[in-house]
Amino acid sequence: MNIGVIGLGIIGSRMAANWRKAGHSVVGWNRTRAAGETLGIPLAATPREAADRCDVIMVVVADPPALERVIEAKDGVAAGPLRGKVVLNASTVGPSDNLRADAAVRRAGGEFVEVPFTGSKAVAEAGKLTFFAGGDAAVVRRMEPLLLQVGQKVVHFGPVGKGADAKLIFNLMIANLMEAMAEGFAFARKAGLDAERFMEAYRLNAGYSGLADLKTPKILSGDFSPHFSLKHMDKDVRLALERAAELKLDLPLTRHLKELFSEAMTRGWGEEDFAVLYRQVAEKSGL
Repeated sequence: MNIGVIGLGIIGSRMAANWRKAGHSVVGWNRTRAAGETLGIPLAATPREAADRCDVIMVVVADPPALERVIEAKDGVAAGPLRGKVVLNASTVGPSDNLRADAAVRRAGGEFVEVPFTGSKAVAEAGKLTFFAGGDAAVVRRMEPLLLQVGQKVVHFGPVGKGADAKLIFNLMIANLMEAMAEGFAFARKAGLDAERFMEAYRLNAGYSGLADLKTPKILSGDFSPHFSLKHMDKDVRLALERAAELKLDLPLTRHLKELFSEAMTRGWGEEDFAVLYRQVAEKSGL
């Protein structure tokens, strides 16, 4: 199959590599071309060119403006005919953003499925992402074997928009848990608890999680090189709050969390892993 990957960052580049390993012909496009030139795949000059050359187009970009640009611009995916093609959007955006992209793709004659995912850089490299699909059930079923070549599970939540809701909810929960972990580790350090014993007990505690597996090494080492950057999680928390407002849903804890994220962003930590929230708590505590 001919597959186009629009957005060759941490996750998109690994999807492209895994599809190549599976025997597909992969064409890439990235906003900064130099970032894709080391991947060993042909690069299209525009998103439209990638779509013209491929049967399936996977979009993995940073935010709603980037999605609108690669889909709807004059050189975007939906600028040319898409009959017989499927556009998959793995970007974390709001339901309304995916509905807009869906409409543009359908006007061009194509089919659209939202497939935001959960999984870090290492999980993407291993081909173990989990996708939260929204779209026509028949199209989701048709795309599932392809998605399972770069992931381990596809969960179909319903029509376009429902997958986006699920992803925003999960990231909201992860973001709040990260702040709780940051505060807990700062508390333990301030109280003078032995770090090794604290970790031994924490692993046996009901609050231990997959997130703790990923982020406690960063907290303990002070290495906040990004698996998932603060700037992206800050964007996701903002999108979750905007969606909650549409639903007339009050999220007081998350509203306060967004203030903490915004503060960390103003300190220039946006490119670091969102586990850098620990540094924020620690510095305020004089650690």
